[in-house]
Amino acid sequence: MSDMPRRLGKYEIVGILGRGGMGTVYRGFDPAIERTVALKTIRNDQLDAGVEDAIARFRNEARAAGRLTHPAIVGVYEYGEDQDVSFIAMEYVEGFGLKEYLSQIGVMPLSDSVSVVMQLLDGLAYAHEQGVVHRDIKPSNLIITSQGKVKITDFGVARLQSSELTQVGTVIGTPSYMSPEQFMGLAADARSDVFSVGVMLYELLTGQRPFTGSMESLAYRICHENPTPASQVQPSVPQAFERIIDRALTKRAEERFPTAGAFRDTLRLALEHELNMQAASTVSEETVIRTVGKLERPVFDPSHPTTHASSASRSQSSTRSSTIERSTLTSVERELASVIGPVASVLVKRAASRATTLNELYEELADKLPAGRDRDTFLARRSGSGHAASGAGQTMQAQTQVLDGGGIDLPDEVLAGATRLLARHIGPIAKVVVKRSARRAGSLDQFHDLLAGEVGDSGERNRFLSELRALGA
Repeated sequence: MSDMPRRLGKYEIVGILGRGGMGTVYRGFDPAIERTVALKTIRNDQLDAGVEDAIARFRNEARAAGRLTHPAIVGVYEYGEDQDVSFIAMEYVEGFGLKEYLSQIGVMPLSDSVSVVMQLLDGLAYAHEQGVVHRDIKPSNLIITSQGKVKITDFGVARLQSSELTQVGTVIGTPSYMSPEQFMGLAADARSDVFSVGVMLYELLTGQRPFTGSMESLAYRICHENPTPASQVQPSVPQAFERIIDRALTKRAEERFPTAGAFRDTLRLALEHELNMQAASTVSEETVIRTVGKLERPVFDPSHPTTHASSASRSQSSTRSSTIERSTLTSVERELASVIGPVASVLVKRAASRATTLNELYEELADKLPAGRDRDTFLARRSGSGHAASGAGQTMQAQTQVLDGGGIDLPDEVLAGATRLLARHIGPIAKVVVKRSARRAGSLDQFHDLLAGEVGDSGERNRFLSELRALGA
C-alpha cells in the first residue's frame, strides 16, 4: 500500500496485520537478529487534542508489558519513535482472537473454556506479582495461538504500582467487563482483573455476558445487581462453576478471590474433585482446527488493532504454490478424512502450505493422529501416493469399508466418560477418536477394542478397558 512505510526504526515493514482509528499494526522484521515482530503504531500527527494523553498511554503499555516475561503474555521488545510515528515492537503471534471465536462459533466446550481462563489467570497472577494490573481484560485482548496457548495483549490502560498516569476518579476500561470500583472511579487493584475474568468465564460457559445495556444501565447493574445465574442461561454449567463465578463477580472487592492465583487454583480443584477432569494446559486441537476452518476473514477488530497474525497470515501462506500436485493432495485429504472426519480438509491445506515434499506432508499430518493402527496405516500410504494417487485413495476407501461396522448408538454421558478416560493417554484428540470409533464399530466389544488400540502400554490398556466397562460402555 502506498501509505505503508518501508521501515520503522531498525525494523523492515513486511505487511499490514490490522488497522484501527489511532494507528496500524504492521508485520515487521528485525534484520539484526532475523526475528519477525508485530509493530503497533500510532501516528502522532493524526491524533486529536488528547495527543499527549494518547502517547502517554502508549508508552505506559510498553512500560507495563515490557517488564513482563511470561508464556501467557505477548512480549514487548521495544518502544520507539520514527518521525511522526510512535511504535511498540511486540512478539509476533500466529493465532486467532478469542472475540472472533465467540462471535463466529459461539460457546466453547467446558474443558476449553476452563483452559482459556486458567491460562489467563496464570498470566495475570504473574503480572500482579510484578506490580502490573491490566484493567482491560476482555476477549478481544486475548489471542489463542495455533498451539492452543493463550496470550494476553494490550496493556494500554494497565496500572503500574509506580505510575501516576491514571488518577483515582478516572473511569477507564471496557464497560461490559469493568468492575464496580472501576465504574465508581475508585482505585482498581488485582481484584478488578479478577472481576473481569469472572465476566469472561460466565460468557465462555453461557454464550452471554452477565451484564448488558447502555452505559448507564451497565453501570447500575454491575454496581448493584446480580446477574442471572449461569446455570439458568446454560443448564450444562456445573454448580461448582456457578459458585466460582458468583464469588468472582461479588460487588465488594474484598469478598472476591484475593488473587488471580487463588481463582485459578479454585477452578482446578473444582474441575478435578467435582467433575473428575484434569485441567488442560492448552485449548484442544479440535477447537483450534474448527476455528481455523470457520474464520475465513481477518480477525482484527477495526477499532482495536492489537490482535496479531491470524487468518490474514494464513491466507497469505495458503496462496503459496505447493510442489505437491493437487490430485495428490485430494487423495491424501480423502485418506485422512476416513480417519478423523471433515477436519482433514483444513489440516491438509495447512500442512500443504508448509510442506515441500510428500514425506514432509505425511509426517506433519501423522503428528495429528494418536499412535496406533490408524496412524501406521496412514503413514504406510505415502509410498504410493506420489505416483498413483487415485489407486491409493481407492485402496484406503476399500480398507475403510472393511473396518466399518455400521456404527453404534451410545448415550452422551458414556461417550463423554470414554473421552475423559482416553484423553489421559492420547490427549485432546480423544474426543475425535471416540466419535470416530462409535461410527465405525459394529458392536460394543468392537468399540472397546478400537479405543483400547489407542493405548500403547499393555498394562495401561487392560486398566483402561476395565475403567471403560465400568462406565457401562
